[in-house]
Amino acid sequence: MFKRIYIQGDKMIGIDCNVKLSYSTAKKIKQDGYDFAMRYVGRYVMASHDIDIKEKNNILMAGLDLGLVQHCPGRPGIIPSKELGIEYGTNAREFSKQVEYDKDCIVYLDLEDVNHAYSKKQQLIYDFVNYWIDQVQKYYTPGVYIGFNNYMTSDQLYYKLKLKDYWRSFSWVPDVSVRGYAMCQSAHPAIHGISIDKNIVSPDKFGRTPNFMKGKAIFDPKEEIRDAARNILVKELGLGFDYWDNIKYFDELLYKLGTLFDKWDKF
Repeated sequence: MFKRIYIQGDKMIGIDCNVKLSYSTAKKIKQDGYDFAMRYVGRYVMASHDIDIKEKNNILMAGLDLGLVQHCPGRPGIIPSKELGIEYGTNAREFSKQVEYDKDCIVYLDLEDVNHAYSKKQQLIYDFVNYWIDQVQKYYTPGVYIGFNNYMTSDQLYYKLKLKDYWRSFSWVPDVSVRGYAMCQSAHPAIHGISIDKNIVSPDKFGRTPNFMKGKAIFDPKEEIRDAARNILVKELGLGFDYWDNIKYFDELLYKLGTLFDKWDKF
């Protein structure tokens, strides 16, 4: 599989978000100058707002690269253990396969808000992360998003975890000793009606960057007709349709309307 090669100083700008992206929205994000999108898979099950095959294709066909990350739990936070690492890691791998995400591409663990009772039990945290890595790397490239309350130092992040791909959150977190981060997150206002964070990828101190699934930027005449129909309806009725994009048959309805508009010479 093709792997993007970076030179020092080369950068990519992307988003992460917790809502499904339609083709129309993904294309707008690409036109805004973004290069990639980070989307989620579940811990135990795939939720309705997690990525599916249709959304994956929307993102790639819009020309955006794609990376995946696994949700972290809510309160009481992560209760770290070898067994939990195996369970989460197995599910991250299998859910990524389920959406036909390419082999060897990056899948991140969201490591944030470890339960405070484990703040001085670092070995349990190492075990949780490393056993997650063991499961994911059977098919994908494992990475870790370093969030708040991870309870590790710079040296521990580098020397105790069995991986090479680190993603820095916009929380206060330690640097990664020796290697550093290849992706860094910052807060950003909503775009096109969705809440996002902004992420910048640039090579870490070893020149490494995450291996995303490559966008295809495929021209689809049906999608162009659907977009034209959307634009007419938005203009004439003041309606926005991104919310409805996942309703069964709505894309086909837009296509049929678009062919009528084309006959009526409204494009």
